Amino acid sequence: MLDTTHMISAAAVLASFILGFKFGNKNITGKDTENGRATKATSDKTEEENIFSDIGGEYKMILVVRNDLKMGKGKIAAQCGHAAVGAYEGALKKTPSVLRKWQRTGQAKIAVKVENEQQLMEVYRTVKANNINCCLIRDAGRTQIEPNSKTVLAIGPAPNQVIDTITGHLKLL
Repeated sequence: MLDTTHMISAAAVLASFILGFKFGNKNITGKDTENGRATKATSDKTEEENIFSDIGGEYKMILVVRNDLKMGKGKIAAQCGHAAVGAYEGALKKTPSVLRKWQRTGQAKIAVKVENEQQLMEVYRTVKANNINCCLIRDAGRTQIEPNSKTVLAIGPAPNQVIDTITGHLKLL
């Protein structure tokens, strides 16, 4: 039987994915969320979009989870939900064409693990150095872990072959 904390965590993760999907689909269909009219898309490509413009194939998002924090399954799910939504929002602003390619190729999300904060930050620095969209989550510390703990890093969406050069050595969660 699930306890209340796990049920709330599961509900929060589900709600964040539903909201992200609902509002994300409005953006890719070109609908203005205020009045339902079609809007003109602008195409000022960012540096990341220019780098990825010649790369075809599959796209994915990687969720890098710290293993040393010993978070419960519900906590991991909630932190991954925060990271995925944050990365989605960043991509929506910075790399909309990359985001659309990811959406058309199935919105793959893969969870991997690192053993400590140092390894998480090494991955983060590499991602930033390569101008790849990401979102690093710091926990508020209201439940299982210390405040301001870095818990999850979402990377992408980006082409599989680009992300694999950075995270391909990491084990699945």
